[in-house]
Amino acid sequence: MKREWLIFGMVAGAALGVAGTAHAQRDPAYASARAAGQVGEKPDGYLGAVGSQGADVQALVRDINIKRKAAYTQKVADGSATIEQFAFTTGCNLIAQTTPGEKYQAPDGSWQTRGSGAPKRDSRCP
Repeated sequence: MKREWLIFGMVAGAALGVAGTAHAQRDPAYASARAAGQVGEKPDGYLGAVGSQGADVQALVRDINIKRKAAYTQKVADGSATIEQFAFTTGCNLIAQTTPGEKYQAPDGSWQTRGSGAPKRDSRCP
């Protein structure tokens, strides 16, 4: 467990860089889906479709997640962490960076709408 926290701490700064990349992915379709509550951030570092969504939103989510996994893979090429560990840390940061009105997945798996307070995050988040 201590080693896991050490790894999270080491990659936390790098995860913020990926979070910036994810933020840059906000093309008009992504921004629209996010604003409409059709997509949200998940604790595993990937984007999720909120509820039942059409093929266009599903394709958008799939495309962004492919890009995220490629970025995560590149960031851990030095062996400092696993893709899953890095993605989890990034997911923690992306959920923390949501703004009021945006959707995110809580630790219990439910979709939540960010209010003015801090979002509910996994207790393992750095």
